[in-house]
Amino acid sequence: MLKDKVTLWILVSTILLFLGAAFFFNRANDKKTNPSSALEDDKQALLVVQETDHIIGNPQASVVLIQYLDFECPVCASYDPVLKQLIEEFDEQVLFVNRYFPLIGHKNAMNAALAVEAASQQDRYEQMHDLLFTKQSEWGGKQFAELDLFLKYAQEIDLDEEKFKVAIVAKETRERVERDLNSGRQLGVNSTPTFFLAGEKIPNPRNIEDFRTLINAALLKAPKIDEQALGEKTHEHIDLKVYLNDKQLDLSQVKYQSTNEDEKDPNVHVHDGNGDVVHKHREGATLGMFFKSIDISFDQNCLTLDTGEKYCNDEKNELRFLVNGQDDQRFANYELKDLDRVLINYGPKGENLETKINSITDLSCMYSETCPERGTPPTEGCVGGLGSDC
Repeated sequence: MLKDKVTLWILVSTILLFLGAAFFFNRANDKKTNPSSALEDDKQALLVVQETDHIIGNPQASVVLIQYLDFECPVCASYDPVLKQLIEEFDEQVLFVNRYFPLIGHKNAMNAALAVEAASQQDRYEQMHDLLFTKQSEWGGKQFAELDLFLKYAQEIDLDEEKFKVAIVAKETRERVERDLNSGRQLGVNSTPTFFLAGEKIPNPRNIEDFRTLINAALLKAPKIDEQALGEKTHEHIDLKVYLNDKQLDLSQVKYQSTNEDEKDPNVHVHDGNGDVVHKHREGATLGMFFKSIDISFDQNCLTLDTGEKYCNDEKNELRFLVNGQDDQRFANYELKDLDRVLINYGPKGENLETKINSITDLSCMYSETCPERGTPPTEGCVGGLGSDC
């Protein structure tokens, strides 16, 4: 009897060991048996926008255009004004991403990329980017003993020369450029410019009309944000102040207010003539959604009013976003929370914002009925037409 049990135990153990080995063998060989699927997953991971990517446009856009570029490449220089025009036209709908890809055959391309990245560390990416393309004939294809000409360009855009000298030879700067270069190689990039639109490599468009056509086609296919994607209904209130060069943006103006006749966004809006309190009606609603509904563009670099006035980071001024007195880097992607006290400020770098923080109202606690000692909340008019509710 004992012998039979031992034999049975050995048999069962052998079967289980065999099945386990087969399971792990199959898991380990998934990518070998399905190489195209694995490669596609790897490619899409490389095309995910990184926090350190150089971006222009709407961070919430459903379509992303990634360009791998070489500053010594004449074709890249030719495409630059085309891309600037597309950015003007699609800045709300498309996120534009620039990545470095200095070609081996261009002897100054790596130094140029390092110069642009060093400039970006002083918030001067766009200025150095534009200057190198504008003056490409002056430096492209030339032989430099060191980095003297790029130092001259740094002076032209008012960079701190000593900081630039340190940054351009820093290990971290080169690693940042090489990160882009390596991702491009893994994606099969071997020439510049190379474009990836909505996750797919596209042939270089012959003109701006062809580029527009491709972008519009991608926008038509892009998923749309709907109420279900936002989540459950809620009714939360947020206190908000926006200062632009010390002048407060008046959100109580009729053009910004949501009414039955002109509902800006049913999920997040201001109404009843009050521009200090934002009303949120869906989980997941962000600050960017609110601004978009009133034709204001907002990201970590610029705030652009519905009038077209731009307030962008430069050498003297900066755009800051604070929640409850603390700087926050999510900007338009920030999901508003009940009783938040939000400040957006454009002004001199290093400005003391204590007075402006203190100017933010705390009316949201009355609207949300969390401070009954202050009395009953103001009467709210129901905003929304057919199909909506309060």
